Amino acid sequence: MAVGDFLHRFGVKKPPDCFGLDIGSSAVKAVQLDRTGPAVSLKALGVVELPPGAISEGTIHDLAAVVDAIQHAVSKAGIKTTDAAIGICGRELMIKKLQIPEVPARELPEAVHLEAEHQIPFAIDEVFLDYHVLGQQDRVLELALVAAKKTKVTEYANAVQEAGLSPVVVDVDGFALGNQFEMNAPEETGLVALVDIGATMMKINVVRGGTTLFVRDVPFGGNRYTETIAARLKIPFAQAEAAKLGREGGFALEALAPVRDAVSRELALELQRAFDYFASTAATEQISKMVLAGGTSKLVGLREYLGSTFGVPVEVVKPFEHVQVAPEHAQEVAAAGPSLAVAVGLGLRQPGDSAKR
Repeated sequence: MAVGDFLHRFGVKKPPDCFGLDIGSSAVKAVQLDRTGPAVSLKALGVVELPPGAISEGTIHDLAAVVDAIQHAVSKAGIKTTDAAIGICGRELMIKKLQIPEVPARELPEAVHLEAEHQIPFAIDEVFLDYHVLGQQDRVLELALVAAKKTKVTEYANAVQEAGLSPVVVDVDGFALGNQFEMNAPEETGLVALVDIGATMMKINVVRGGTTLFVRDVPFGGNRYTETIAARLKIPFAQAEAAKLGREGGFALEALAPVRDAVSRELALELQRAFDYFASTAATEQISKMVLAGGTSKLVGLREYLGSTFGVPVEVVKPFEHVQVAPEHAQEVAAAGPSLAVAVGLGLRQPGDSAKR
């Protein structure tokens, strides 16, 4: 389900050739997919790390560094088109389920706009709005309403334009995460929690049968582990990051385990709050599985810890499960793996898909 295509709704049409550009907290990832015929194949891939603090909790703090990373990622990938599909996340984005009386299709945009004025915490003229019809029962429409601050959309769009590219589609990171999962696990029918844990932001998307039921962004990410390790062991951030990933010698796993477990408890509490809120607005059906994405998903012991805490199977996402990967990309795909889930979802965007959803 594609929703959140704000630029499309405001008159920008997507051309036939477009690549996914995930501008995350720790890196910029450019993914171009080829969907000629029924198969999907990886056409181009480029990943470039960002300096710490360049982006935090979805906000760009160092525009020059971000622009430079975008240009290098696209150049590294060898992507020739300048048309990109990008995603946004963070506090300036709100996703809410709502119900309105059934109205004729031509009157629906106005009805949603009127309802949004009462539902969103932002001034209506300060946001871009989008929506998706989830279902209909007893002459009542259930909708997913998306509102994004115009300043947030233009912040990312301007960075992409500064890099010499055209942001022809603006989507929501959480929905992009769901799009790639729908492609890679089409047989999944249960209630699945997709959890992308980036450096400073955690994106949660609860899906069932290809339909998104709940999306939430939480300002919590892998940097919390690094910061805690640095403080407890009194070492620099860069050294703590290497220790967290097992690249730094001299630190026994026994010394890192208590720190890692303490932060994992914090992460689990944030997840529980999100799941509790979802349960208060949905049916009594329980989440049957959790799928982790993002660089932090590879943290030693995290999958087992969350599985034990929530009592459900926990897997690590495979964003290229149903994507053909040529040998020249195999090593980089294997290295980046779960951190490319959002980029793959953005790369799946197709002309006219926002109209179909």
